[in-house]
Amino acid sequence: MRAAVPAEVAKPETKLFPGLQRAINDLLTGNPAAGIPSRTPEQVIARINRRWYGEHADARSAADYRGCARCTASGCDAARRGLENPEGCDRIKNRNSWLAAAILAQDCPDPSCEDGQLIGGTGCRDCQERREERREAERAAAEAAARMQEHIDAEAAARAADTAWSDAETAEEHRVRALLAAAGVYGVRLDHQVHQHMTGWRDRNPKPSPASHCEQAPAAPQTPVQGAFLIPVPTGAAEGAAAPHTATERSSSRRHLLENCDGCDRAHRPTTPGKPCATCRAEQRAVSNA
Repeated sequence: MRAAVPAEVAKPETKLFPGLQRAINDLLTGNPAAGIPSRTPEQVIARINRRWYGEHADARSAADYRGCARCTASGCDAARRGLENPEGCDRIKNRNSWLAAAILAQDCPDPSCEDGQLIGGTGCRDCQERREERREAERAAAEAAARMQEHIDAEAAARAADTAWSDAETAEEHRVRALLAAAGVYGVRLDHQVHQHMTGWRDRNPKPSPASHCEQAPAAPQTPVQGAFLIPVPTGAAEGAAAPHTATERSSSRRHLLENCDGCDRAHRPTTPGKPCATCRAEQRAVSNA
């Protein structure tokens, strides 16, 4: 039994730590007061190997092992990992005391169970049921994590699509506004034509619906607003301002062409820019003839 103890725990031909020696004796001879049945030396050796090597105690007790963010080469003052503290540090600070506690630890409520195998040689039904429960819990956790990741990916894709649509909408509005401005359209008329064009653009390019598991009714297409200035949006280079189509537009255009005469200070439509109006020229001729 002494030779079965790992050299990292106790060097050969040295005395064992009293706590570890007591734990091995309890396993060999049994301890009815603690509910520990007796085991054969082979069973105790197998139990020591399962605990030490099966739980990677040799690596976890090395000086360069880091079991948490607070671990240093000199040690770790964080709480140890256990059933009550699953997020604690799993670094082994004292090999002797850890191994003594590990070989006495009994996960199964049956004290004669050796990690799923009863001392009598039959399989432990309780351990089998607990393994199935753990597998089911791990499967459910994996499915939940997959669904969560799928939801996160769907939301990210929806945000990307919404951003791309908004960028395309902004670029199209700027393009149309620049074309109309180059064609001499401005003011309320410019805003109206841009609105008309963008309404049709949104009908042809609907905004992506938000990512959601709930079914949503499709949004109704926007109805174009009817108005007085229904002029097609130019698609090529501008060739000049569009001609007025209504009486209001023609009147407004004529008002823009009127200017005050230098001679009579009355508004008129000049035939020759910078020259007096026809009334002033007639008066000038009458004065000259007199």
